[in-house]
Amino acid sequence: MLGIEVLFKLLVKQKSHHFKQISNEVERYDLHKSHLPPMIANGSLMSKLQAIELEIEKDFTILTTIIVLKTIAMSNSSISFLLVCVLFSSALLGQNDLALQGIIDFTVPSGASNGKAIHLVANNDISDLSTFGIGVANNGGGTDGQEYTFPATSVSSGDDILVVRSVSAMEAYFSTCFEEFEHVLLDEGSSISQNGDDAIELFSDGDVLEVFGDIDVDGTGEAWEYLDSWAFKVEGDWTFGEVNCTDGSNTTFDSNCPYPLCELPDEIPGCTDETAFNFNPNATEDDGSCVEIAVGCMIASADNYNEVANTACEDCCLFGGCTDADALNFDDAANTDDGSCIYDSGNLTNALMLKGIIDFTVPSGSSNGKAVHLVALEDIADLSIFGLGVANNGGGTDGEEFTLPTMSVSAGDDILVARTPAAMEAYFEGCYEGFEHVLESNSSISQNGDDAIELFESGIVIEVFGDVDTSGSGQDWEYLDSWAFKMNGAWTYGGVNCTDEGATTFESACVYPMCIALGCTDPFYVEFDPYANADDESCLTMKVWGCLYEEATNYDASANVDDGSCIVEASSCTGDLDNDGLVATPDLLAFLSLFGTECE
Repeated sequence: MLGIEVLFKLLVKQKSHHFKQISNEVERYDLHKSHLPPMIANGSLMSKLQAIELEIEKDFTILTTIIVLKTIAMSNSSISFLLVCVLFSSALLGQNDLALQGIIDFTVPSGASNGKAIHLVANNDISDLSTFGIGVANNGGGTDGQEYTFPATSVSSGDDILVVRSVSAMEAYFSTCFEEFEHVLLDEGSSISQNGDDAIELFSDGDVLEVFGDIDVDGTGEAWEYLDSWAFKVEGDWTFGEVNCTDGSNTTFDSNCPYPLCELPDEIPGCTDETAFNFNPNATEDDGSCVEIAVGCMIASADNYNEVANTACEDCCLFGGCTDADALNFDDAANTDDGSCIYDSGNLTNALMLKGIIDFTVPSGSSNGKAVHLVALEDIADLSIFGLGVANNGGGTDGEEFTLPTMSVSAGDDILVARTPAAMEAYFEGCYEGFEHVLESNSSISQNGDDAIELFESGIVIEVFGDVDTSGSGQDWEYLDSWAFKMNGAWTYGGVNCTDEGATTFESACVYPMCIALGCTDPFYVEFDPYANADDESCLTMKVWGCLYEEATNYDASANVDDGSCIVEASSCTGDLDNDGLVATPDLLAFLSLFGTECE
């Protein structure tokens, strides 16, 4: 009996409550057969197994077990527990050592990516978990390969493993259920990045072991979408919480979709008013937290965005713009005409131009080295009529993605639109002061060295760098880890990867042209310019040191730099201070100019 008890404990952990039911019935049979006729004991087991069988649809392991046990019961034979052990053990041999159990995209109070996690279950003892890994296939773009590798640790059969972005956030959100996980692992590399529409791959020794979702399909609108929710495997099939079902919750218990692993506590405080916005159907006692439903436009970019709304209205959001398809600045996203339509490009100011496209490799990495350099060609009272767009990978225009702020600039002003101004200040060093205006951009300034850039005025393209329909890789205008700079109306380039070395532009292989000060850089020439950082071949006259005072006894006519070596003999005529042989007014003036000076 000891063997079957140990086995069933394993099965209950691994396979579900159905194994637990079977375990109970077999144990009852063991008791019954000691004092009941075999036919009655076997018949009782037979009926119980049939009841369990009706609840099962697809689990081959459980169905096979029931069939064998029913066969034994029908024959009025004694059940060999050794046979049952062998049966269950054989059924489990086809399982992977590690399996996906839950895909999590909770909305937790701390926000950010803190609610993202992957739940796995060990089906067997694993001595080294580092042979396994996880990959997130974002937005249906296909596999990204193994992005997260488990640490080198051992786990036991049946252990629940949770890989999280934030341990504290998950501990708070799972509340008492957090104890159900034998292992909680922190993903320090931000690889666990699923957004509710991304497929998940489980790897073993570099090979794909299991896949959730479809790596080539964006899950938005698909049956397996889990945005602000979860997916959980039950009896080998995936089940799902409703999309956005964790929004507005503090723990899984006060959400509209408690995580299936978690057993609901007897008392759950929450909003019990069914008409409230935050009604919690799982709540057992009202905690006074109910919030009234406030309907309004919840799209932040809309003209009538309602920041207090908690329930989106239907088709009520207003987006101003030109709605005339014949206008130059027709905006197909606008649903309210704001009188801004332009039919003649002559009405545009063209007062702003592209000057530099920047994709530096900066020490802080990431996208911190991306920027666009603009120059005002005339005074601009409101810069917000201009905007930028990045046409990624030759995929055509994406329209205006970043609108410049409402501010005025003067003619000749250099404007830097940067992802991270602090990183740019450090990289440009003293040259950073050359920009009259530095503006922090959103993530739209995302060029990767092969993307075209569009400059807009009033929604109309007034200038394009590169080709919006062509990827710049291998093209003349590629600027990967480099820059493009307009000089005298023509674009020049630093050379691909030229900023990969050096902590500043001056240490790179391609100093940004704006930072270059031309002049003679050789200190041994008369034309030497201490402020120049790039030689313009203006060094012409070699320095010759010597005495330049013609009246000195050691005057050197070939010298062009006085070295302070001049020797002047005293005059034999007292008062002849200028040694011209006469004591006259010039001598008096010379004396008066020195009068009162203390001699050292």
